Amino acid sequence: MRFQVLGDVTLVLDGRPASLSSRRQERLLALLVCAQGRVVAAETLIDAMWGEQLGPRAGKNLQVLVHRLRKTLDDPERIRHDRSGYALSAQTAEVDAWHFADLAERARRALDREDLETAAVLQREALALWRGRAFAGLDDVAPLAEAAERLEQDRRRVLIERIDVDLVMGRHAEVIPELVSLVAEDPLVESAAARLMVAMHRSGQRTEALETYRRTRAVLAEELGLEPGPQLRALEAAILRGDSQIGLDLHMRAEPAERKTAATAPDPVPFLLPAGVGDLTGRDDELRRLAAILRDRPATTPAICAISGMPGVGKTALAVQSAHELRDDFPDGQLYVNLRGAGAEPVEPSHALSRFLRALGVEGRAIPDSLDERAEVFRARLSGRRVLVLLDDAADEAQVEPLIPPENGCAVMITSRSALTALPGTRRLVLGVLTSTAAVGLLGTITGRAELTSDGADGTTAGQLAELCGRLPLALRIAGARLAARPHWTVDRLVSRLVAEHDRLDELTHGALSVRASLALGYSGLTEPGRTLFRRLGLVETPDFAGWVAAALLDAEPRDAEDVLEGLMEAQLIEYAGLDGIGEPRYRIHDLVRLHARERGEADEPPASVRAALTRLTGAYLALAEQAHRRQYGGDYTVLHGEGLRWDCGAVASQRLLADSAAWLRSERLGLVAAVDQAARVELSETCWDLAMTAITLFEAQGHFDDWRNTSETALAVVRRAGDSRGEAAMRYSLGTLDLFRQRYTAARPHFDAALPLFEAVNDQHGQALTLRNAALIERVEGRAGTALRRYRRALRMLREVGDRHAEAHVLGSIAQIHIEHGRADATPLLETALDVYHDLGDLRGAAQILNRMGALHLRQGRTEQAKAAYRQVSAASQAIGDRIGEAYGLLGVGEAELLAGELDPAADHLDAALALAEGLGETFIAARARLAAGRLAAERGEHEPARSMLDRAISEFAEIGLPVWHERAVDARRSLDTTLCPPLPY
Repeated sequence: MRFQVLGDVTLVLDGRPASLSSRRQERLLALLVCAQGRVVAAETLIDAMWGEQLGPRAGKNLQVLVHRLRKTLDDPERIRHDRSGYALSAQTAEVDAWHFADLAERARRALDREDLETAAVLQREALALWRGRAFAGLDDVAPLAEAAERLEQDRRRVLIERIDVDLVMGRHAEVIPELVSLVAEDPLVESAAARLMVAMHRSGQRTEALETYRRTRAVLAEELGLEPGPQLRALEAAILRGDSQIGLDLHMRAEPAERKTAATAPDPVPFLLPAGVGDLTGRDDELRRLAAILRDRPATTPAICAISGMPGVGKTALAVQSAHELRDDFPDGQLYVNLRGAGAEPVEPSHALSRFLRALGVEGRAIPDSLDERAEVFRARLSGRRVLVLLDDAADEAQVEPLIPPENGCAVMITSRSALTALPGTRRLVLGVLTSTAAVGLLGTITGRAELTSDGADGTTAGQLAELCGRLPLALRIAGARLAARPHWTVDRLVSRLVAEHDRLDELTHGALSVRASLALGYSGLTEPGRTLFRRLGLVETPDFAGWVAAALLDAEPRDAEDVLEGLMEAQLIEYAGLDGIGEPRYRIHDLVRLHARERGEADEPPASVRAALTRLTGAYLALAEQAHRRQYGGDYTVLHGEGLRWDCGAVASQRLLADSAAWLRSERLGLVAAVDQAARVELSETCWDLAMTAITLFEAQGHFDDWRNTSETALAVVRRAGDSRGEAAMRYSLGTLDLFRQRYTAARPHFDAALPLFEAVNDQHGQALTLRNAALIERVEGRAGTALRRYRRALRMLREVGDRHAEAHVLGSIAQIHIEHGRADATPLLETALDVYHDLGDLRGAAQILNRMGALHLRQGRTEQAKAAYRQVSAASQAIGDRIGEAYGLLGVGEAELLAGELDPAADHLDAALALAEGLGETFIAARARLAAGRLAAERGEHEPARSMLDRAISEFAEIGLPVWHERAVDARRSLDTTLCPPLPY
């Protein structure tokens, strides 16, 4: 049996690869290999495998996983167990990583006794064990990623030692290909370039050796701003002289005299900071906070502050300015390096350490090859000194950890698009966009124009320019620079050029400054799923969005999509926007970032992929809205559905999102409206009208009548273009129902008159019944009770045939209302039946509507206490489900009952509350009824002028919405006031 981890994790049984049955088995075996036969604590394994995801189930899951791995190995003794954990039992030669370490150590001992031939054989044998990067594919497990990096450093060390042996033994030509690869992998490592120059020169390739020097010098100058070290310069000079005896101190050992000189020479005081920003604006609070953090040094560790924020927000400018202001606090120097973490090729920590060590006075040939050794020298150089280290544009914690000084005399500022939350002992400063005042102030500072100051003559235009730049410092600097370079341009001219979204990123470019380039750098550093999601987020048209939206855009499991979303957050391309009404995290994307996402989508995303993503997004809204409606209504009742594609985010996510379906609808109102518009733009007619109708569940209860009308009219236009008769009928029904809610009965009638024959033409019995039901309401309120009853009864038969129990109960309540209004005795059984249906369906809103009618029946019969009880139930149920219209009806009913009972003071309070709520919702009918009751109450008190005012307003409103029955009641009350009579309220 052999265990191979120097490449893919592989198990070899009887000379043939054997399959590990799961990814988790690979991780477990790899973690045990890392321990080199020592016991690994169960807690350590659990943390590496699952983190905190499993909770109390973690121990049992680990036992099951170990059991399965033992079965795979077919040798239970291979994995030992004691009280604390598990260990792998294997011989050194059975595990390639252990065998490699053993061979490397034996080779080192051979070198110590100057047995070069044996050392070379052992080194070649050790390197031959490698098949790729150690633990390949398991980089997501932190201990394995760290172990892989250590092994890689060991491999490179052994390779260099073997090359050195070959050079000493005269095998110059044989090592050139390997050295070429090493230099290509890491062009800033001067020792590799030096070895290549020696090998080439000794092989007669003098020109190639000099070219290697020139390339290395160019890279060092470009990347680090440095010249080659003394060793490389000496090699070049020797090759130019034609020195045939050119050699190389392969192990970089300094002579004793040189060490003495270095020890007695004063340490240099490095100053590597870029120039400060003279016009930094709006960051005074952040500068004070940075100074406080860096001066308040912990007892034993350096002060560390990580500054994070989106691209272009001014992280580097802030950090550099702060570093300049703190120079006196760090008299031993200021180190700076741009780590280029946002790009595709971040600077290696070893290269940054080489730059720092040179600045601290370490000679090039004394700089070790390995990262660990360089970090040790760096820490030794800074020990006892007060140095400020500025690490600009860091990629992640692993990149900066080797660059952290050792003691509390030093301090570190790190700028990064990532929050670097896993870096110990770090305090954090999250940088946002500027305030409006600061943004305008920065424009004024850059341009010097009076109209671009916070108190200038044209503050409106200045503010508009700042907002078009998203108050992003980089964009503001570009806009300001363009105006400064074009004194003949007015501010209005630049504003007009920025207004068009498709041109805005083109306009926000000036010289080397470019918002697009800054954003593109972050985009290039994303994973492929991250880039895909970023592009598709440009399709989202709401100010913020929930995580399930990302799942739909990616066609992925919500949990997987959330991981990708978090990657975009770490890259500062999106930001956390808080929790919504159901406790779900929401995210937002800056306007300029959204424009870049759309650009990338247009450039990189095939049109078919864009349409598919939009189809899933609108389909996800439809699926969730449909489920929310079912939860509130007890089923697919009082709603019609089309054949649009649904996208299901999964049972677990749906249950979490819709635990409070009304709250989800409220949270996603803007998303639902945007989804209807997007479905319309891509001609998804079935999805469009289905979404518009299903969203009525929200619009009706919350009084979002503008949204209701806009979505229905948008969908109506789409279905007409598509020739969809059923969809057209549904949207005419929807618009007619909206006019009913707004008490615009004259406007509602044509919609129902158009919808009914369309439904009949496609034989949609459900649509016909719903249309008849609502058309009957117009007949009832306009005083044609007989016609209304005939339509209600016809609708009732059809609703029972299609099984719409909710609409059936609604019709029963409406028939009962006619009986109540005409003093008939048979209303009670109808109301009780309807109430039972709503209770069976779990529909609080429908039950509240029936209770409202029961309250009216009690008032008609003079039972004020029973009426108040019913209306209070209406208010409670409506508040529980967020139905503000129902709440207004409840308040009105309680006030009317108290008025009838002579309880004038509490009646006045309830009527005032009902009137205020109705006016806020635009509910004219409730407001008019409240004024009618309030006018009667004022008359009871003898307050005739307020009573006349209230009653006159009620008369006008009832006439305006076309309710002759209620208009007549208000007129009667007004006549009674003039004759000092106050007849009972007409119920």
